[in-house]
Amino acid sequence: MKFKQGKEKNRQVNLDVDLDEKDLEPYYKIGYKKLVKKITIPGFRKGKAPYHIIESQYGKETILSEAIDNILSDKTSEVIKESEIESYMPPKIELKNFNPIKFTVILPLQPKIKLGEINKIKLKKIENPDFEILIDEQINNLQKQFTNWIPSSGKSQSGELISINIKIEIDGENVLDQQNTDIMLEEQNDEFAPGLIKNLIGLKEGDSKNINLKISKSHPSQEMADKKAKFDITVNSIKKPDSPKLDANFAKMVSNNEIKTMNTLRKKIKTSVEENHKQQSEFEYQNNAIAELIKISDIELPPIMIERETQNEIEQLENLAKRFKMSLEDYLTQNNQNLDETKENIEVETLQKLNRTFTLLEVCKQNNIIPTEQELSEAEKNLKTQQSNNKNSPKLSKEGIQMEAEYRLKLEKASKYLYQETLKNIV
Repeated sequence: MKFKQGKEKNRQVNLDVDLDEKDLEPYYKIGYKKLVKKITIPGFRKGKAPYHIIESQYGKETILSEAIDNILSDKTSEVIKESEIESYMPPKIELKNFNPIKFTVILPLQPKIKLGEINKIKLKKIENPDFEILIDEQINNLQKQFTNWIPSSGKSQSGELISINIKIEIDGENVLDQQNTDIMLEEQNDEFAPGLIKNLIGLKEGDSKNINLKISKSHPSQEMADKKAKFDITVNSIKKPDSPKLDANFAKMVSNNEIKTMNTLRKKIKTSVEENHKQQSEFEYQNNAIAELIKISDIELPPIMIERETQNEIEQLENLAKRFKMSLEDYLTQNNQNLDETKENIEVETLQKLNRTFTLLEVCKQNNIIPTEQELSEAEKNLKTQQSNNKNSPKLSKEGIQMEAEYRLKLEKASKYLYQETLKNIV
């Protein structure tokens, strides 16, 4: 066996391997054992024909081709050992020629990260929202949750609930026929067919109406999206809201009698809103700090790593499509997505994720950030719980759980470290 080692390029090294007949001698027997089980030779029981008969009828190349996986696997291990190169992940093997056998082993090396100076990162200050507006929004949402709906005999108005029978035709073909469809007469519900809500306002129970509208471009069904349609509508009923008054009784009702006044309710909601904003801001600062650090760092990743991670993401998407008994292309088409664009987006997102991961791991390495035993124990416990609660999640071994727990903790601790280090540079 001969091999030629190429120069490192993009954190990968190529080993070009040439095999001679001596290297292949043990594999004719392996190939023969595999081939003889697949074929039937007159005069011999299946799997019992001698080697020379198989060779005379099928040739040495056919016999050897049955053992090609064994050859590539064994010789790859040997050549990596001889090269003394430490591969960061399993290599990629490319068969260049079969007779004589020539193949290339592509070895991905450990990613190389040169971090930029963290103290030079500047983050834009996240301004506080108007908390009073957020408090009002939450109270209004609570009020809606406890609103009763009572029949209305008058014309429908904005904010009321209308029940209709609806038929839709496109190019003379019936594409929808639904009975007793409830629609809230609010502007935000006008996305299905712009103008529909406006046409429903002012109708009374028992009214019928024919209208022509264009279905939204974002509709998930291709046969309906962005198409001109004829709507045949009949009103079954109209209900108007009977909302509770925002008083002490309301405060007691929404808090199960724990809060006695609206003033106390507002204070509790304010505390919650402010805490949520604080957490969201911290999370956003962390992400911004990581993004800025990536910009000023030199990150070299082996292309094989990006390729494999991208393929894993695509395979997960294919498995999701299979659950709906669809091909990936059909699944994406139904969701108004393009296969080629989706693959490109996945590759971009994969690169971003890998850059983020290895940047944070390098932050841990350079700053001696190590999870404590207590943190690891708690993280492992949480992972086991997640595994048992999610039947679709891959089952990890004990060692796999330990590695995953440590990996997640390092990313989390590195993110928090960056946040603390860049707080003083918020402008």
